[in-house]
Amino acid sequence: MRPAYLPLVTFDKELYAGEDGLVTDDYKYPERRRYDRAAIRVGVRVKTETGYKHFSSDNLSAGGIFLLSKETMEEESELEMELFIPSVSLPIKAKGEIVWNQRQEPSGFAVRFTEIGENSRKLIGWVVKRYLAKQDLQESIERAYELSKSF
Repeated sequence: MRPAYLPLVTFDKELYAGEDGLVTDDYKYPERRRYDRAAIRVGVRVKTETGYKHFSSDNLSAGGIFLLSKETMEEESELEMELFIPSVSLPIKAKGEIVWNQRQEPSGFAVRFTEIGENSRKLIGWVVKRYLAKQDLQESIERAYELSKSF
């Protein structure tokens, strides 16, 4: 019988590929995220029974968002929201489900998108990929600069 997790060789640690093909460094808890995520701050307006509440995100992916908040929200509750992404002229409308709360800093709650237009999901994915590519480029420039000092 074939094991559920196959070790992969890397330079610094052992990674495991689960039966679903996702890779993780912990064979007990395979990575379940389907989308890249990045530490992008966007404004979010959430519809409530009495009006609207405004939040800021800690991170964003095409599959969901982590909203910063001192208050906890009831898990599994549904939210209607609008995301205001810089350089995007119209807000992205989505519905989501609160999947967990985090009480330690940064405190807030994670929302999984349950209803979002496919083009909106693709736009968020594109924004995240651009952000991550920019971060990688910046880190490469900083490493090259540090290395150049040793010559």
